Amino acid sequence: MINKINIIILFIFFSLIPVAAQQVWYENSSQTNNIQFSNTQQGLFTTDEANPETNGINTNATVSKFVRDGQENSRIIFNLSEPIIDLSSLTISLKAYTSIQTSDLNTTNSRIRLFFKNSSIGGSSNLYKQANFSVGETWETFTYDFDQETMPSDVLIAGGYDQIMIVFASADTSGLTSTYYIDTISGSFEQPLRNALFLSSSWGVRFNLDGGYRLDNSSNDDWVAGAQDIVDNLPAVGHVITNFTHPAHGYYYTLRDNPYVDIANEIHPDMVPTLENEQIILDVIDVFRNSGKKVILYLNGAGPGHLQGNSDREFEILAAWENYYNTEFAGDEALAWRTLVKGYLERFQGLVDGYWLDNLGNLPGELSDFVAMIREVDPNIAIATNSNSTYLTDENGDVLYVDTDATDDEDPTDYRIRNFAINNPYMDFTAGHPTPLGQGAPPNSWAYEEFLFPLIAEAPWGSFDGSKDAIKHYFCPIRERWSVANADLVFEVEQAYRFVRTLTDAGGTITYSTTITDGFITDDEMAIMQDINDRMVQIPKPDYIPYVRPEGAYLVGEVLSVDSEDDFYKIALFPNPVKQHFSLSKGISSAIIYNANGQEILIFKSNQNSFDVSKLVKGVYFVKAYTATNEIQVFKFIKQ
Repeated sequence: MINKINIIILFIFFSLIPVAAQQVWYENSSQTNNIQFSNTQQGLFTTDEANPETNGINTNATVSKFVRDGQENSRIIFNLSEPIIDLSSLTISLKAYTSIQTSDLNTTNSRIRLFFKNSSIGGSSNLYKQANFSVGETWETFTYDFDQETMPSDVLIAGGYDQIMIVFASADTSGLTSTYYIDTISGSFEQPLRNALFLSSSWGVRFNLDGGYRLDNSSNDDWVAGAQDIVDNLPAVGHVITNFTHPAHGYYYTLRDNPYVDIANEIHPDMVPTLENEQIILDVIDVFRNSGKKVILYLNGAGPGHLQGNSDREFEILAAWENYYNTEFAGDEALAWRTLVKGYLERFQGLVDGYWLDNLGNLPGELSDFVAMIREVDPNIAIATNSNSTYLTDENGDVLYVDTDATDDEDPTDYRIRNFAINNPYMDFTAGHPTPLGQGAPPNSWAYEEFLFPLIAEAPWGSFDGSKDAIKHYFCPIRERWSVANADLVFEVEQAYRFVRTLTDAGGTITYSTTITDGFITDDEMAIMQDINDRMVQIPKPDYIPYVRPEGAYLVGEVLSVDSEDDFYKIALFPNPVKQHFSLSKGISSAIIYNANGQEILIFKSNQNSFDVSKLVKGVYFVKAYTATNEIQVFKFIKQ
C-alpha cells in the first residue's frame, strides 16, 4: 500500500511540473515560417506535400517532406529568426513520420537528432539531442530538452546559435532509402515573425518583364531563356525581382485571367496579354523556383487610374477603368482595385515569396486596407512598401547633404542620403531605393558607403512597432537611368562586389536592378554580375578593395581635415562591423582601442594596418590612431 501511495504522489508531482508553452516556429499548412528553411545535405526537401496520415496526431492536410535516397548524413537546416543565446528551460519539439516499417527500425535508422549550430563556426561547437522513432508509418512527437546544457564560449562570442539542423538516421551506412515528413516545429520561446528571412545575406538581380499588350508585342523576346540564363550563370544569386505589373505603367499585367473580373472584355483588352502569353510569367517563375531562387514580384500600386503616359491608348484605359468601377463598384475605386489585385494574388499564391509595392503615393484607398487584402490571401508573404522616405541627419538632427562626389563631379546638385528606416508597420523588407536618379545622386554614391552602409551593418533588421522585424534591403540601379540599356553604367565590378559583400556579410540584402533587352540581362551588366557570382561561390570569398572616400568628395558645410602631407585624415577602417580583424587603409604608428565608457581596452604600438580584436565582446568601440608625428584620427566600429 505504501508503494502505491508513493507512486501516486510521484505521478501527481510530475504532473504538476510546469511545461514551457511551445511557440510554433514552422508549420507547412498554416504557412508559419518564423524560422526559414536554409538548405539540405544528402537529401531532397519539398513543401506542400499531402499528409500521409491525417487520422492520427497530425491532421494537417499538407506537410513538408524529406527524401533520403541512399545517402549518409542526411539533414535539413533552418535559419532561426532570433539566435538562441540562453539554453535554460529551452525545449524544441516537432512532429515527424518515417516510411520505414516498425519491424525494420534499428538503433541507427530510427535516429532523429536535432542540432543547434552557429553558421559562422565549425561543427565542433554544434550541440544536439537525440530521439528515436518507436514506430514506423505513423506520426510521432519528439521533444528535445536543452535545459541542462552549457553554451560554448565561442558560440556566445559569435552571437549564439542561429540555426537548427535535423539529422535523420545518423551513423547509418546501409545505403538507406527512406521518406520522412516533418511538421509543427515549436520552441519554448517565440521566434519573431520575419517573413523576409530568406533575404538575409542574399543578393539578387531584377528581371523586368513586360505586361499587357506590350508583352504580346515582345513575345519574340525569349523571356524563359533569359531566366534560365540567370540560373545558369548566377547560381550564387538568392533572389530575383520580376513583375506582376509593368514597372512604369501599373495598368499592364503579366497575367490575363482573373477570377473576379474579365479584364479584356469588362475593362480594356490592352491591359492583359493573350492567354498564351500569360504563361510566360508562370514559366519564368518556374525556372527561378526550380533552381532554388526566391521570387519577388513588382507591383505598381497606383492602378489603372494613374496615367503614366499620354497616349490615346492610355486615355482609353483610364476612361474604361472609370466606367468599370463607377458601374460595378458604385464609384469605389479603391475596392475595385483591391478586388482586381486580389484575383491575381490568388493565382500567384504559392509561386512567389514576396511583393515589392511601388508608387503607393498614388494608391487608391488606404495602404492598410491594401496590405490587409494581401495578408488575407497569403498571411506570411514578404512585402516591401515604397513610401515615407527618410534621410540621414547629423548629430544635431539636420539633414546631411552631399556637395560633391569627387573632383570630377560636374553635377552641381546637392542631394540627401536616403535612410532605410522601418517607418511603417506593413513592411517586411525595405523598398531600398537610393536617392532618386536625376536628383544629383548616383546609385554608387560614396555617401551610402560611408554613412548608410555602416548603419545597415550595425542593425540589418529593425522594427516599426516591435510586432515584427523587417530587413534593410538596398535596391540599386546599375546604370544612370533605370532599365535603359543605352544609359551609361555607373558601377565597375570592384565596387559592385564590395556593395554585395558589405551588405550580405552583415546579414542585409541587395538587389541590382539589372536591365533586360530581348529577354536577357545586357551583356555588360551580366559580365559584372558573373564576376561577383564567381567570387561569392569561392570558399573563402576573396577580399574586396576597401572603401576610401574619393578625392574631392565631401558634404555641404564639411570642413576637411587634410593638413598633413600624407593625407592622414583620409584613412578608412574596414570592415565595419568587425568579426575578427579590422584594417586601416594606411599604416599608422600606434593605436588605442576604448570601449563605449571610455576605458582603454587594447594598445597597438607597432607600425601596422591590421588589428586583431577577436577577443573583444560584442559592442561599440573607438580607435584612436596616431601617426609618427602624433596626428590623431578617431574611428568608431561595431564588434560582432
